[in-house]
Amino acid sequence: MSKFLDLENPFYAPLWIRILVTSVLILWGFFEVSQGAYAWAVIFIGLGLICGWRFATIDYSAKGDD
Repeated sequence: MSKFLDLENPFYAPLWIRILVTSVLILWGFFEVSQGAYAWAVIFIGLGLICGWRFATIDYSAKGDD
């Protein structure tokens, strides 16, 4: 188990999956803010931003079907 969540996995190649994952994380963070759980909000919004950044910098078109 070298990587817990491998964002370079071909599963994340479709744009709609990357947008969905990032949106769910950030929206869940805003939900946590509305409930007053600020620590969880920071965690989920931070994860959403990290995923969004990584998804934007990974070139999925270079991944082949090896």
